[in-house]
Amino acid sequence: MSTFTIPVVLPGAKAHGLSRRARLTISRALVFVALAGIWQSLYLTGALPEAAPDVAGIFIALVTVLTTSAFWVAVGQTLFGAFSGLGIAAVVGIVLGVAIGTNGFLSRSVEVFVEFGRAFPMLALMPVVVLVIGVNARMEILMVFLSCLWPILIQSIAGSRRQDQSVADTVSVFRITPLRRFWRVTLPSAMPLISTGLRISASISILVSVGVGVLSQTPGLGRQITLAQEASRWDVAFAYIIFAGLVGWALNSAIAAVEAKALKWNRQEI
Repeated sequence: MSTFTIPVVLPGAKAHGLSRRARLTISRALVFVALAGIWQSLYLTGALPEAAPDVAGIFIALVTVLTTSAFWVAVGQTLFGAFSGLGIAAVVGIVLGVAIGTNGFLSRSVEVFVEFGRAFPMLALMPVVVLVIGVNARMEILMVFLSCLWPILIQSIAGSRRQDQSVADTVSVFRITPLRRFWRVTLPSAMPLISTGLRISASISILVSVGVGVLSQTPGLGRQITLAQEASRWDVAFAYIIFAGLVGWALNSAIAAVEAKALKWNRQEI
C-alpha cells in the first residue's frame, strides 16, 4: 500500500524562501560589489587616470574623514543650503503647479514659460546670481531653489490634471463644491506625482549644493572636494563625492518611505 504525504505550509512561511525585501537587499549589494569590482579591475589594468585611487584607498579615506569635525561641519553647511532651497521650491512649485494644473486658461498662458524653464541649464545663471547676490549661503540656496523648482512644478501640474473620468462624472452628478472637490479629489489624485517630483528634486538639491560649492567655494562639501584636489588627495576627494551621493540616496529613500506610508492606496509592487 502506497502512502501519500500532504505538504503543510505554515502561515508565516515564504513561498520563495526569501522575502521580497531580502531579495532586493541582496541584489543591491551584488550590484555594489560588481561596480566596485569593475573599478578595481580598471585600476589594476591602468585603464583609469593615474590620479584615480583604488577601492581600498577610497574606503579608507571615507572612514578617516568621517572622524573629523571639519567633515561634519561641511556636511551641515551643504545640507542647510540643500534643504532650504528644496523647501522653498516645494512650497512654490506645489502651489503654482496645482494652480496651473486646475486652471485651463492659466495653463495655456504659461505653457511656453514652463517648457523653457524646464530645459534651461540653471547653473548657467550662476555668474549672474553671484554678481547680484555675491558668494554666500543665499546664493547657494537660490541656485538650489531654481534647480529644484521645475521637477516639482511640472509634476504638480501633471498630477493636478490627473483624474479618472468616472470620478469626474461622480463629482459632476453629486454637484460637489469646488473647494471640497479640491481637497477630496484633486489634491489626493495629484499627490503621487507631486511626491515623485519631490524625490527627484531631493537628489538634485544635494548635487547642486555640492556643485555650487565646487564652483564658487562657498563652505560645504564642494569646497572640501576642491581643497582635497588641490592637495592631490584624490582618495579624499572621491570619498567626499561618494558620501554626497549616499546623502542624496538616503534623502530619496526617506521621502519614498514617507510616500509608501502616506499613499498606501497608490502603492505599486515591483
